[in-house]
Amino acid sequence: MGEYKLFAFDLDGTMLGKDGSLSPKGEKALTAAAAQGVELVPTTGRILGFLPESLTRLPFIRYVVTSNGAAVYDLSSGKRLYSCLLSWQLAVEVLDILREYPIFVEIYAQGRPVLRRGDLVRAWEEYGFPERKRMYLKKDYLQVQSLRQYIKETQIPPEKINLPYLPEKLRGEIKERLSQNKNLKLVSSIFDNLEINAAGCHKGAALAALGEILNISRENTAAIGDNGNDREMLEYAGLSIAMGNATEEIKKIAKATTASCEEDGATLAIENYILRR
Repeated sequence: MGEYKLFAFDLDGTMLGKDGSLSPKGEKALTAAAAQGVELVPTTGRILGFLPESLTRLPFIRYVVTSNGAAVYDLSSGKRLYSCLLSWQLAVEVLDILREYPIFVEIYAQGRPVLRRGDLVRAWEEYGFPERKRMYLKKDYLQVQSLRQYIKETQIPPEKINLPYLPEKLRGEIKERLSQNKNLKLVSSIFDNLEINAAGCHKGAALAALGEILNISRENTAAIGDNGNDREMLEYAGLSIAMGNATEEIKKIAKATTASCEEDGATLAIENYILRR
């Protein structure tokens, strides 16, 4: 087994529990890895402003990959080191399609989520959000009258357009329509969501860019994840680890498998594969 200098880890379904928190065992394992000089990099579909404080308060967490690889940030300076963004024109095309449906749409831009005013209420009263999704709407939203108008007027290129919950009856139709645009990359980090990035944007490309900045090769990089938006990250890493709760697709491409999220599988992976004895 090689000596890994960078450990990239997904958050939801991997390093974080169902309540979105980092377990004491997980923090202890990360602290031990940092003491051995390993660069520890949260690599997530989440936006910068929605990273859990239980991670960002740790002094050794410096670099983060956010929005499925659309942006890499240095937390010590707040500087964005790498980006792969949707053009504002492409974002408007997507929004033109999505506004035909009664669904919750949020935009990730410049490290912050943007939402149509009133949609936090509509999520429960009109869009049928399940209770288990409530945590994902506790973001510091910039609320605007119209997402489409906001993007057209500001011409800000989004990191991601996120559909955190799609009713089953609409899921296939929306994905089919969007998949016809080859300038988009569509992934799901859970069965009932859809995440829309620019084509070529993924966690693997962002890790490669960060590795070049830090002079850490892919052979010295390990990564762990559980779902579709982790695929390219695992394909990039010298050591790829699938969670016990990972999809079959992810388990097939990973070189190793650990226990499930509920069993602190990410902690076990650090102890078994990252820490030097």
